[in-house]
Amino acid sequence: MTTNYGAEQIQVLEGLEPVRKRPGMYIGTTGPRGLHHLVYEVVDNSIDEALAGYCTHIEVDINADGSVTVTDDGRGIPTDVHPTTGKSALETVLTILHAGGKFGSGGYKVSGGLHGVGISVVNALSEWVQVTVWRNQKIHTQRYERGIPVTTLETNPSSETKTGTRVSFLPDTEIFTQGIEFDYSTLSGRLRELAYLNAGVKITFSDNRPEEPHVETYCYEGGIKEYVAYMCREKETLHKDIIYVQGEKNGITIEVAFQWSIDAYSDNILGFANNIRTIDGGTHLEGLKAVLTRTLNNIARKRNKIKENEPNLAGENVREGLTAVISVKVPEPEFEGQTKTKLGNTEVRGIVDSLVGETLSDYLEQNPQVADSIIEKAVQAFKAAEAARRARDLVRRKSVLESSPLPGKLADCSERDPERSEIYIVEGDSAGGCFQGDTEIALADGRSISFKQLVAEQAEGKEHFCYTIRHDGTIGVERVINARITKKNAEVIKVTLDNGETIICTPDHRFMLRDGSYKPATSLTPDDSLMPLYRKLSDTGEPGSTIEGYEMVWNPASDSWLFTHLVADWYNRWRGVYSVEEGEHCHHIDFNKLNNNPTNLQRLSSADYLALHRHHIEKTLHRPDVIEKCRQLRQTEEFRSMMSQRMLDPETRQILSEQAKAQWEVEEYKAYMTEKWRAFYESNEDYRQQNTEQLYRAQQRYWRDGENRQVQAERVRQHFIEHPERREEYSLASKQQWQDRELLEWRREKTKEQWTEEFRSKRRAALEKTYYQKTLATLKQIEIDRGFVDLEAYQNYRLQTKDKSVLRFDSFCSRYFDGNEIQALEAVANYNHRVVSIERIEEKFDVYDIEVPHTHNFALSSGVFVHNSAKQGRDRRFQAILPLRGKILNIEKTDDAKIYKNNEIQSLITALGLGIKGEDFDASQLRYHRIVLMTDADVDGAHIRTLLLTFFYRYQKSLIEQGYVYIACPPLYKLERGKNHSYCYSDRELQQRIAEFPANANYTIQRFKGLGEMMPAQLWDTTMNPETRTLKQVEIEDAAKAEELFTILMGDRVAPRREFIETYGTRLNLADLDI
Repeated sequence: MTTNYGAEQIQVLEGLEPVRKRPGMYIGTTGPRGLHHLVYEVVDNSIDEALAGYCTHIEVDINADGSVTVTDDGRGIPTDVHPTTGKSALETVLTILHAGGKFGSGGYKVSGGLHGVGISVVNALSEWVQVTVWRNQKIHTQRYERGIPVTTLETNPSSETKTGTRVSFLPDTEIFTQGIEFDYSTLSGRLRELAYLNAGVKITFSDNRPEEPHVETYCYEGGIKEYVAYMCREKETLHKDIIYVQGEKNGITIEVAFQWSIDAYSDNILGFANNIRTIDGGTHLEGLKAVLTRTLNNIARKRNKIKENEPNLAGENVREGLTAVISVKVPEPEFEGQTKTKLGNTEVRGIVDSLVGETLSDYLEQNPQVADSIIEKAVQAFKAAEAARRARDLVRRKSVLESSPLPGKLADCSERDPERSEIYIVEGDSAGGCFQGDTEIALADGRSISFKQLVAEQAEGKEHFCYTIRHDGTIGVERVINARITKKNAEVIKVTLDNGETIICTPDHRFMLRDGSYKPATSLTPDDSLMPLYRKLSDTGEPGSTIEGYEMVWNPASDSWLFTHLVADWYNRWRGVYSVEEGEHCHHIDFNKLNNNPTNLQRLSSADYLALHRHHIEKTLHRPDVIEKCRQLRQTEEFRSMMSQRMLDPETRQILSEQAKAQWEVEEYKAYMTEKWRAFYESNEDYRQQNTEQLYRAQQRYWRDGENRQVQAERVRQHFIEHPERREEYSLASKQQWQDRELLEWRREKTKEQWTEEFRSKRRAALEKTYYQKTLATLKQIEIDRGFVDLEAYQNYRLQTKDKSVLRFDSFCSRYFDGNEIQALEAVANYNHRVVSIERIEEKFDVYDIEVPHTHNFALSSGVFVHNSAKQGRDRRFQAILPLRGKILNIEKTDDAKIYKNNEIQSLITALGLGIKGEDFDASQLRYHRIVLMTDADVDGAHIRTLLLTFFYRYQKSLIEQGYVYIACPPLYKLERGKNHSYCYSDRELQQRIAEFPANANYTIQRFKGLGEMMPAQLWDTTMNPETRTLKQVEIEDAAKAEELFTILMGDRVAPRREFIETYGTRLNLADLDI
């Protein structure tokens, strides 16, 4: 690291324009958390100076007007002219994103902040910023307002030799609409944390808003050792000394301090990377946990605390009672997420493992009494956990559930802030049917496997990809997750398709129709057109096919074949795995050209592709014995005759053509042939006309291919990512054009010419039903009725119906298939599938389902697309779903041992983050602050809801008392009249809506007996969308009465319950029931 720090150390990567438009992208939120982040970003710059060894004192002041001032005694932000921007380095840093000394190797070795956008983002999101720099015995000042400099850089001489930077700013109320008042305790906690993490740095924090300013100073020479001591101050520690590890390897600095306590039953490990708290963990924490587990198990076996035939202590066992702080400083950190909550550098794990392992082993061997105490505590934790797993009979105040993994059937949300998260507890896998376990799914890896196999393979950690129909109607691939049994002993039906395949599924499972809509299995008829899956292997004998044996899949959107590996390649590019620029060749990593999992593909340049195959060929075709055999073969008469014939073969001609193309790479040859061709072209009028027509037809064929359009769309998207300023340029040019009166008049006249009456009529007909779709559907129906595409019968149908939107077959072929009848007939054959029959099955089966992110549909190997299970009706960012199988245990009349043995209860406790029954409620452990009970609107649904309320009331009443429990209100009915529809939430509301219709009105009523009968969009709009849904918060108005009712209605004494029902049952008006 150089000691120079001037304008040349400031690297510029991009501009500041997007920040005010989308502040959430840069600070996470414009609420209180984002507001305080502005302070942290300015302080982080001062901390960076401290890490570089140039700053010892940082002052943070909340001023009386609500602004904040941060002052340090570092070197001061450079003020000389930046060689790239032509502005001062100070203005460059404050007005351009990703401009600062933390980029490259010239400024800072390590740094914190929001990926380096910090101080410029503070400038952009503040009403004003005032900067003062002391440097080179001069004082430099400049003022900015909403990111724009309003004064020039003023420079005055100074008699002082001090150096440093002072940044004052007032957050902009236009951005922070919830208020700009800083919370003292929030800032105090973070500043104290920074002082612990940076030993010896003095931080003075002053709040000047009250009449008597409040001032605190933080300075800890012991660094994170003092941090651990601070956290353990109220605990009975198991060993006196705090174990401390410090070291550096490959430029990465590691600091770890930890101590065990006797009276703590969980671990408390804080991880930091470049002073940023990594609340979601990362490789540094993974390394620490791994080395602790391994080291303590080794010591335990060495000291005979674990017998040879006994299992190792688990990680959560050895960490019980542990308080630890790990701080790493990484020159090139890789963080997951804009707010830096998880460290991704893989090399950090090994460095932590190595340094901590050596120090901890030495310490424990030199202090055997401490080692024995830690191991004995871990062994006790292990025994307690085992006992709890067997009977959940608590041996002390420690729940194994706290360290259990989340239940597999939980569809969690991505939000990690419990206050922003909510969980829906649903009955079974509501809003989706399921399949018998032997039903097979078509996978992108070339296999078709059953749901049972899928569950087993996912349990082994294997990843699967299925075929799916994307939102634009094109074929795609997508991940398969959460394969599981959704219901045992379910009623099923058997669906037989026109290809002879049979599917056993629940009656409500939805099948995709050719238009992309869905229909429950039990409602399908032979007239329904099902979305098909067709696959084949490429054949070089077919026109246009140049590669042999690669899988192709039919694309319903374009009615054409696509190579499956190109579909999977698009998925990788869409997910950002790689880009087209990384190479023009799409390579199967395992050399299996039928395994089209996106994880099995990579992009390679021509050179890398050839090198890879050259290396591979040396292991096969280029072995000495193979070469000798080939030499002998080429000398035979049969070989010579065969080669003579092969020269006439189209494939050989193709090879020769490719060789000719290679010859065109020679510049001299290219120049000669170009000159000769131009002379021919300019002297031949007929050829020029023919060439123009060929080019026109070629571009039509090219743009008709959906894959080509997708590639171009990707190019355009990438262009605007690399050149964001172009959007503004095009927008400005467009606005200027629309102000040009001559241009507007010209456009107006052209529009009049175009919009003739004939054009309007044709356009209206095309919008109602396209010629293409109607013609294709009619041809398919002829094929179904006659067993083949009878063109005479088709023509008779056209003449009888006089439907001009059904094209003549030759016109259809010419317009959409370049006159190729074979391709047109192939499109007809692959248009759809039909249902032949549906029959009920007396036998009941366990049924399965999967979840498919984003598209929520998948292809069965039988050749049709179906919907996945119910979890798509939610917003995955903040909504989780936990399906419970059937009616959960009534804990009112069940002892604790049975409660903890029950799988559904375990899932519920673990998913919510609850502790042991009877423990004090700890809201910080609750994973969701809105727990929503969502059950079907029938008797079973009401019973399940009551059992859940009983669980919450008896197991952890504080959940209800503190307002965390809600009941969802899905509609009972969908009322449709014409194109309009409405949802009714009670019988009374339904009757009121019907009464508003005219007496002779036609309408339909759909009764939602279960959530599974609702489409995902319906479920979202009516029940889960925070903007439109209705939730009822569960409250206890009369605690004594509630206690009495739960005891009577849910207890194990029958007589009081009978008396209650006989007394109050006759008074119940079902229409008034509100639950």
